[in-house]
Amino acid sequence: MEIINHLLIGKINAIQNIEISKIQYTPFEYVVEIKKTYPTSTVQNYILKETSCFNKRLLDSLKLVSLKENCLEKKMNQLSTTEKIKVELAIALILNKECIVFPYFSQYFMEKDKLFFKKIFKKLATKYKKTICFLNSDLSFLMDFVDRIVLIKKKETLFLDSPTFYEKELLNEYSPKIVEFIDYLNHCGHKFLNYTDSKELLKAIFREV
Repeated sequence: MEIINHLLIGKINAIQNIEISKIQYTPFEYVVEIKKTYPTSTVQNYILKETSCFNKRLLDSLKLVSLKENCLEKKMNQLSTTEKIKVELAIALILNKECIVFPYFSQYFMEKDKLFFKKIFKKLATKYKKTICFLNSDLSFLMDFVDRIVLIKKKETLFLDSPTFYEKELLNEYSPKIVEFIDYLNHCGHKFLNYTDSKELLKAIFREV
């Protein structure tokens, strides 16, 4: 399966329930994920090995993912998870890949990291027209900025553009927890709006009680 045929180009996409091992990537795509092991070489040597590039494009890419130039002297195997993802993302930008793919992205990070990366992904899609694709990621991470959700099912593939996350196709199996909770509250006789922000939901609950 070639995922590029399922995506909105230049937008942020999510594909759920896909068998990642069966994906056939094209030269236009670059997969960003944490490797099981990293070398003891420096970040600079790691990037050079992957891209054969050491020029302004490299420095611009590091800046775009909020890495300072002095990170080039650090050892790859000693970086934090967030720093490793930043380096891998910088490589995708140096190679100027049109589509950047993130398998199981949200499992790596705390909430503050997710907010940081959201800003970067929005910028890559809106300013640089990069196509972003998340595979089998937690939809609660994607609620307020994904442009298309693709649901792979046995007999059909559903395309949900500008998803509200309260559509019947997403309820239960694919719903973020906040959606499930509001759906439960409304079935109990309450009348809560379709919130996507937990803080706004808490305010509404306090008003209700």
